[in-house]
Amino acid sequence: MAEHSVGNEQAGWFDSTHGHNFLHHRLTPHPIPKENLMSRCLVLNASYEYLSISERWIDALSLVLSKKATSIEEYPEVVRSQRDEFRLPAVVVMNRYVKTRRKVRLWIVPTRKLVFSRDGFRCQYCGTGVSMKTGTRDHVQPLSRGGPDVLANVVTACRDCNGRKDDRTPDEAGMKLLSQPRSLTESEKIQCLLKTCRTKERDTWLECLTRIGVRLG
Repeated sequence: MAEHSVGNEQAGWFDSTHGHNFLHHRLTPHPIPKENLMSRCLVLNASYEYLSISERWIDALSLVLSKKATSIEEYPEVVRSQRDEFRLPAVVVMNRYVKTRRKVRLWIVPTRKLVFSRDGFRCQYCGTGVSMKTGTRDHVQPLSRGGPDVLANVVTACRDCNGRKDDRTPDEAGMKLLSQPRSLTESEKIQCLLKTCRTKERDTWLECLTRIGVRLG
Protein backbone atom coordinates (compact mmCIF):
# COMPACT_ATOMS: atom_id res chain seq x y z
CA MET A 1 0.00 0.00 0.00
CA ALA A 2 1.42 3.38 -0.96
CA GLU A 3 2.17 5.81 1.82
CA HIS A 4 2.08 9.58 1.83
CA SER A 5 3.87 11.36 4.65
CA VAL A 6 2.58 14.75 5.77
CA GLY A 7 3.65 17.41 8.25
CA ASN A 8 0.17 17.83 9.66
CA GLU A 9 -3.13 16.03 9.31
CA GLN A 10 -4.31 17.80 6.18
CA ALA A 11 -1.28 19.26 4.40
CA GLY A 12 -0.28 17.23 1.38
CA TRP A 13 -3.41 15.13 1.02
CA PHE A 14 -5.84 17.97 0.52
CA ASP A 15 -5.39 21.56 -0.51
CA SER A 16 -8.69 23.43 -0.42
CA THR A 17 -7.61 25.88 -3.12
CA HIS A 18 -6.69 23.07 -5.46
CA GLY A 19 -9.96 21.32 -4.62
CA HIS A 20 -12.07 24.33 -5.46
CA ASN A 21 -10.18 24.95 -8.70
CA PHE A 22 -10.63 21.31 -9.66
CA LEU A 23 -14.38 21.53 -9.23
CA HIS A 24 -14.78 24.90 -10.82
CA HIS A 25 -12.94 23.78 -13.96
CA ARG A 26 -15.26 20.83 -14.37
CA LEU A 27 -18.53 22.01 -12.91
CA THR A 28 -20.79 24.97 -13.16
CA PRO A 29 -22.87 24.26 -10.07
CA HIS A 30 -26.50 25.23 -9.81
CA PRO A 31 -27.58 26.87 -6.54
CA ILE A 32 -27.03 24.42 -3.64
CA PRO A 33 -29.83 23.92 -1.08
CA LYS A 34 -28.84 25.24 2.32
CA GLU A 35 -29.11 21.81 4.00
CA ASN A 36 -26.56 20.39 1.54
CA LEU A 37 -24.00 22.97 2.61
CA MET A 38 -24.20 21.53 6.13
CA SER A 39 -23.29 17.94 5.14
CA ARG A 40 -19.96 17.01 6.66
CA CYS A 41 -17.95 13.98 5.55
CA LEU A 42 -16.10 11.38 7.62
CA VAL A 43 -12.64 10.79 6.13
CA LEU A 44 -10.95 7.42 6.78
CA ASN A 45 -7.34 6.64 6.06
CA ALA A 46 -6.45 3.90 3.56
CA SER A 47 -6.15 1.63 6.62
CA TYR A 48 -9.79 2.48 7.46
CA GLU A 49 -8.70 4.31 10.61
CA TYR A 50 -10.23 7.69 11.41
CA LEU A 51 -8.32 10.53 9.71
CA SER A 52 -10.42 13.69 9.72
CA ILE A 53 -13.79 15.39 9.28
CA SER A 54 -14.34 17.34 6.08
CA GLU A 55 -16.48 20.28 7.14
CA ARG A 56 -17.53 21.31 3.61
CA TRP A 57 -19.19 19.15 0.96
CA ILE A 58 -17.09 20.71 -1.80
CA ASP A 59 -13.86 19.58 -0.08
CA ALA A 60 -15.10 16.00 0.26
CA LEU A 61 -16.33 15.90 -3.34
CA SER A 62 -12.98 17.29 -4.51
CA LEU A 63 -11.17 14.42 -2.81
CA VAL A 64 -13.33 11.94 -4.72
CA LEU A 65 -13.22 13.68 -8.13
CA SER A 66 -9.45 14.16 -7.92
CA LYS A 67 -9.19 10.40 -7.16
CA LYS A 68 -7.49 10.99 -3.83
CA ALA A 69 -10.32 9.19 -2.07
CA THR A 70 -13.17 6.77 -2.75
CA SER A 71 -16.69 7.41 -1.54
CA ILE A 72 -18.13 4.42 0.34
CA GLU A 73 -21.28 6.12 1.66
CA GLU A 74 -23.28 9.02 0.30
CA TYR A 75 -26.10 11.30 1.40
CA PRO A 76 -29.28 11.33 -0.70
CA GLU A 77 -28.76 15.02 -1.57
CA VAL A 78 -27.11 15.85 -4.88
CA VAL A 79 -25.29 18.74 -6.52
CA ARG A 80 -25.70 19.32 -10.24
CA SER A 81 -23.70 20.86 -13.02
CA GLN A 82 -24.78 21.49 -16.61
CA ARG A 83 -23.82 17.93 -17.51
CA ASP A 84 -23.40 15.89 -14.33
CA GLU A 85 -25.04 15.06 -11.05
CA PHE A 86 -23.16 14.03 -7.91
CA ARG A 87 -24.42 12.70 -4.59
CA LEU A 88 -22.70 14.27 -1.60
CA PRO A 89 -20.06 12.01 0.00
CA ALA A 90 -20.82 10.98 3.58
CA VAL A 91 -17.85 8.67 4.20
CA VAL A 92 -14.70 8.48 2.06
CA VAL A 93 -11.55 6.35 2.25
CA MET A 94 -8.21 7.77 1.16
CA ASN A 95 -6.67 5.89 -1.77
CA ARG A 96 -3.15 6.32 -0.35
CA TYR A 97 -2.14 5.92 3.26
CA VAL A 98 -1.61 9.27 4.99
CA LYS A 99 0.91 9.43 7.83
CA THR A 100 0.05 11.83 10.62
CA ARG A 101 1.77 13.09 13.76
CA ARG A 102 -0.92 11.66 15.98
CA LYS A 103 0.97 9.76 18.69
CA VAL A 104 -1.93 8.33 20.67
CA ARG A 105 -5.26 6.88 19.72
CA LEU A 106 -7.95 9.49 20.10
CA TRP A 107 -10.31 7.47 22.24
CA ILE A 108 -7.90 5.75 24.61
CA VAL A 109 -6.56 8.64 26.71
CA PRO A 110 -9.26 9.66 29.24
CA THR A 111 -9.33 13.40 28.55
CA ARG A 112 -11.87 15.62 30.29
CA LYS A 113 -13.79 16.01 27.04
CA LEU A 114 -14.13 12.25 26.51
CA VAL A 115 -14.96 11.42 30.12
CA PHE A 116 -17.44 14.26 30.61
CA SER A 117 -19.17 13.60 27.28
CA ARG A 118 -19.53 9.90 28.03
CA ASP A 119 -20.95 10.63 31.50
CA GLY A 120 -23.36 13.30 30.28
CA PHE A 121 -21.50 16.04 32.19
CA ARG A 122 -22.78 14.64 35.51
CA CYS A 123 -20.89 13.62 38.61
CA GLN A 124 -20.96 9.84 38.77
CA TYR A 125 -21.23 9.88 42.54
CA CYS A 126 -23.95 12.42 43.30
CA GLY A 127 -25.43 13.22 39.90
CA THR A 128 -24.66 16.94 40.03
CA GLY A 129 -24.21 18.59 36.64
CA VAL A 130 -20.71 19.83 35.86
CA SER A 131 -19.03 21.87 33.14
CA MET A 132 -15.58 21.71 31.58
CA LYS A 133 -14.50 24.28 34.19
CA THR A 134 -16.21 22.88 37.30
CA GLY A 135 -15.88 19.14 36.71
CA THR A 136 -12.95 16.89 37.61
CA ARG A 137 -11.73 13.46 36.56
CA ASP A 138 -11.65 10.79 39.26
CA HIS A 139 -9.68 7.55 39.02
CA VAL A 140 -11.92 4.89 40.56
CA GLN A 141 -8.87 2.84 41.47
CA PRO A 142 -6.41 5.62 42.50
CA LEU A 143 -3.31 6.11 40.39
CA SER A 144 -1.17 5.99 43.54
CA ARG A 145 -2.41 2.46 44.14
CA GLY A 146 -1.79 1.11 40.66
CA GLY A 147 -4.98 2.24 38.96
CA PRO A 148 -4.55 2.75 35.19
CA ASP A 149 -5.14 6.09 33.46
CA VAL A 150 -7.70 4.71 31.00
CA LEU A 151 -11.37 5.36 30.28
CA ALA A 152 -12.36 2.14 32.04
CA ASN A 153 -10.99 3.54 35.32
CA VAL A 154 -11.97 7.23 35.11
CA VAL A 155 -15.30 8.92 35.84
CA THR A 156 -16.66 12.45 36.04
CA ALA A 157 -16.79 13.87 39.55
CA CYS A 158 -17.75 17.21 41.06
CA ARG A 159 -15.09 18.84 43.20
CA ASP A 160 -16.86 17.99 46.47
CA CYS A 161 -17.16 14.28 45.66
CA ASN A 162 -13.61 14.08 44.38
CA GLY A 163 -12.33 15.68 47.57
CA ARG A 164 -14.47 13.40 49.73
CA LYS A 165 -13.27 10.25 47.98
CA ASP A 166 -9.68 11.42 48.11
CA ASP A 167 -7.07 8.69 47.57
CA ARG A 168 -9.48 5.81 48.22
CA THR A 169 -11.67 3.41 46.30
CA PRO A 170 -15.44 4.10 46.26
CA ASP A 171 -16.02 1.20 48.68
CA GLU A 172 -13.44 2.55 51.13
CA ALA A 173 -15.00 6.01 50.93
CA GLY A 174 -18.53 4.66 51.33
CA MET A 175 -19.54 6.08 47.94
CA LYS A 176 -21.49 4.36 45.17
CA LEU A 177 -20.97 4.89 41.46
CA LEU A 178 -24.05 5.78 39.40
CA SER A 179 -22.48 3.96 36.43
CA GLN A 180 -19.31 1.99 35.82
CA PRO A 181 -16.54 3.61 33.75
CA ARG A 182 -16.20 2.13 30.25
CA SER A 183 -14.86 2.69 26.76
CA LEU A 184 -16.82 4.90 24.37
CA THR A 185 -19.48 3.62 22.00
CA GLU A 186 -19.10 4.44 18.30
CA SER A 187 -21.87 7.04 18.60
CA GLU A 188 -20.07 8.71 21.51
CA LYS A 189 -16.82 8.80 19.54
CA ILE A 190 -18.57 10.64 16.71
CA GLN A 191 -20.15 13.04 19.21
CA CYS A 192 -16.70 13.84 20.63
CA LEU A 193 -15.33 14.55 17.16
CA LEU A 194 -17.85 17.28 16.44
CA LYS A 195 -18.82 20.48 18.20
CA THR A 196 -22.38 19.78 17.10
CA CYS A 197 -23.55 16.35 15.98
CA ARG A 198 -26.43 16.25 13.51
CA THR A 199 -28.66 13.16 13.53
CA LYS A 200 -28.38 12.68 9.76
CA GLU A 201 -24.60 12.62 9.88
CA ARG A 202 -24.32 10.40 12.95
CA ASP A 203 -26.85 7.85 11.67
CA THR A 204 -25.32 7.74 8.18
CA TRP A 205 -21.78 7.32 9.49
CA LEU A 206 -22.75 4.67 12.05
CA GLU A 207 -24.70 2.69 9.45
CA CYS A 208 -21.70 2.74 7.10
CA LEU A 209 -19.17 1.79 9.80
CA THR A 210 -21.40 -1.07 10.94
CA ARG A 211 -21.92 -2.32 7.39
CA ILE A 212 -18.18 -2.48 6.64
CA GLY A 213 -17.25 -3.75 10.11
CA VAL A 214 -15.04 -0.80 11.07
CA ARG A 215 -14.60 0.78 14.50
CA LEU A 216 -13.21 4.29 14.85
CA GLY A 217 -10.61 3.26 17.39
